[in-house]
Formats: sequence, structure tokens, C-alpha cells
Amino acid sequence: MKNAAFYDVHCHLMNLSHPAFVSIIESLRHRPREVIYSQIASFEYLASSMLKRGGEKVRNLLAVMDNDCADILFLMEDDLAGQFEDAKNAKFKEPAPLREGSLHIGELSFDSLVLTPLVMDFSTPSTLTPDTYYKRPPRKPIEAQIVDIMYAIRRYRADRPQGFLRVYPFLGLNTKNYRAEGLLAYLEKWFAGYKKDESEFERRFMSMSANAPDCTPESYGLFAGIKLYPPLGFDPWPDDPAEREKVEILYSFAESKGIPITTHCDDQGYRIIPLEESLLFTAPARYKPALEKYPNLVLNFAHFGKRYIRMIGGRAQEDWRAQIVDLVLAYPHVYTDFSFTAGEPSFYGELANLLDSLSQNEAEKLSHRILFGSDFMVNLFKVRSYRDYYELFSQSGLAEEMKLRFCSENPRVFLFGSGE
Repeated sequence: MKNAAFYDVHCHLMNLSHPAFVSIIESLRHRPREVIYSQIASFEYLASSMLKRGGEKVRNLLAVMDNDCADILFLMEDDLAGQFEDAKNAKFKEPAPLREGSLHIGELSFDSLVLTPLVMDFSTPSTLTPDTYYKRPPRKPIEAQIVDIMYAIRRYRADRPQGFLRVYPFLGLNTKNYRAEGLLAYLEKWFAGYKKDESEFERRFMSMSANAPDCTPESYGLFAGIKLYPPLGFDPWPDDPAEREKVEILYSFAESKGIPITTHCDDQGYRIIPLEESLLFTAPARYKPALEKYPNLVLNFAHFGKRYIRMIGGRAQEDWRAQIVDLVLAYPHVYTDFSFTAGEPSFYGELANLLDSLSQNEAEKLSHRILFGSDFMVNLFKVRSYRDYYELFSQSGLAEEMKLRFCSENPRVFLFGSGE
């Protein structure tokens, strides 16, 4: 079967210059109990990544992140085309998915691969001062990441004009980093001329090349959505009136234009705030007041709400997956992706069990709101390669109809609307 596009709605174009590593180190130093607890709770993919085979998974991750962003795009495409097949005697159950001009997943085939790399707003300086001679906390302007990604897209188009990829990034945002009037101006700057139209995005993408006239990054008009990340301090519904005003500016702007939002939703990840606060902000229930006021908000909860930490202070943690299902059933544009989480083969059985536990109508509704995402390159903590993640999906045992929904039909609606 031929379909227009396969979509990876959750991946990253992130190199070693983007994250604030000093903030990570200072968090390790100042909150050792939290760090140890998190490591124990998620040993299979965190601590083991650093210990097994000389930290092979971490070294594999760094082998990707040490590249220019354009080279990461080349690497992703080449991996799917089988160019790393002989690396350390790699064994795959299926032929390379990208072959003969199509991407093959089971009985399905696709004529392009749409990536929506999520820009992370690392610009919030850590509240922990480094105990070093140069004790000024580093700042990471998000504009530097944006320039890197837009340059990567231009270089990809110049070097591979017939390339298989389409790249439409999401803009990282933390409302705490802006005044109200500055926030609205920032949104208008990056989403000027935004149209929820896939053909328009493809036209803009295809027009980019090294030979295109020089222009500023914002004039490319390629941002397809917004990325929120609560562990960096974003509170979806603050108690403080001034902070509440800013998140409402964001939600009102996004709802009015139909701009999709993806928010981090598992209890791990890069964190610069205390664990308890991070869990409070990340919980899907924290968005419920926002959805009550902005019911047409297009909102994706990433990672399907995976909980690795089950107990804190003797208290059982709430099931975020159940919260997500409740919000999907209650609101017309709430989605969830299974990025990173589906790096465990057991995930697809869990998903089948979840759908079986619901009524027929509920299962049908949920199945139309689930999105394929990889979380590449972060998912290398769990899988060996980008290609391995696709093979897990292909071998998942899901019906072809479900695969098509998750990787093509649902993401297209999430990003661009029904087209009706």
C-alpha cells in the first residue's frame, strides 16, 4: 500500500553545543539523592547505559551528538537506507526500510519521511551556581539552536535535492523567560504567515537550498508547532497571576491558529528544578484547567506518560497514562506519542492491552490520537539505532491499519488538520 508520508513527530536535531551540561552537573552535585533515586528507578536505560560494555550506549549517543545538525539528518536517512548495517555486525530481522525510493513498514510503504525535530529551550540559567572559578551560570540562547537547525535544513536540501526527508521543526518555549508583551512578539515573529497547510510547508522546505537568497531564520516559516518542557521550569498553569497571564497568551495564540503543542510527559529527562516540582508541572492533570479554558488546543503528551519512578516518600505515583486517556476522551484535539517509550518491545503489548481494556468507542477514539515518535537521538539510551526503532514498530504485531494510523494518518491531522 502506498501512502503520502510517514511522520516522526518527536525527534531532535541536537548537538553537543545545545544542552547546558554545567546545569546537569550542578544538579547532580546539589541533588544527589534525587539523582540516585532516578537512576535506581530507571536502571535499565540510565545507569546500565553508563556501565554496560564500557558505556557503549552513551558513546553511541555522543557519536551522533558530536555531529553538525546537517550531518545528523544525513545519518538518520543513511541509517534507514542500511548504510550502517555492517557496524559491529549489526543484525536486523528485516531489510533496510528505506529502499527503492520508499520507506517500508510491514506491508505499508511511504514516499517521504516528515521529521518534526523539537527545539529545546535551554536558555533558562540554572539556579545552582557552579562552585568553580568561572562561576557564572552558562546561558544557551535558543536563537543559536534555531540558526543551527535552519542551516542544517538548507545544507540538506543543497546536498540532497532529491532527499527523502521533510523537516518541519517545533519551537521550544518557556514562558518564564519572557515578559508578556515580549512573549506575544516572539510568537508572532516565528509564526508569521503560519498556515496549517502541509503543501505550503513542503513548498517552503523544498525552496530552501544553499543557492536560495540569504534571509533571516524567521523568514523561512518552517516552524510547525511549539515544544514545552516542564522539567526546565515551565508550569502549564501557574498560581502566580503574572505567570498565568503569559501561559494564557501562549494557549490563546496557539488555539486561535491551530498550532500544535508537544509537551514532555515522562518522569525522566533533563531537569534543572527539584524532582517534586518537575513531577507536578509534568503531570497531564496540570493541563486540565488550560484545556477547560482552551478546549480546542491541539496538545500532544509525549512518551505516553511513562512512569519510571513508582514511589516517592512511600507514596504511590499517579498513573499519567490513565490521565492522558481521560483527556483524550474529553477533548477533541488531545494526542499522545510513544516516543522513547516504544524503545522497549514490551510497549506494544501494553498498548494492545490498554486498547482492549476500553469500550469499543473509547478504544476507537484513542487509536485516532496516538502518534509515532522516536525521540531520536535520546532514544539511544534504549535502542542501538534509529533503524532499530523503526524495526521494532514494523515487528510490533500491530494490525497494518493501526500502524498506518499511528505513523501517517493521525500525525497528519495533528500537524495540519483534517484537510476538510
